[in-house]
Amino acid sequence: MIAHRAKQAGVSADDIVCEALLHVGQKVQWRSNATRPKVETKEQFVAALDEIAARCANREPILDHLSADEIIGYDDFGLPR
Repeated sequence: MIAHRAKQAGVSADDIVCEALLHVGQKVQWRSNATRPKVETKEQFVAALDEIAARCANREPILDHLSADEIIGYDDFGLPR
């Protein structure tokens, strides 16, 4: 659908998606508790992303004795409990 609209409008699919996000952003307030890294160069940005990746990689796994279906709340037949 995006490719079709982009072809009709004579723009790229990326442009269509960006325009849609801008349109939604004007109507719906984006919720984000995240703080943006203060960077001035591409290298600083990559370093900030590397720091985030390292923090995520060092997190302990969550161990739970329940299966994914039990956590979500589905029974053996795929129906909600």
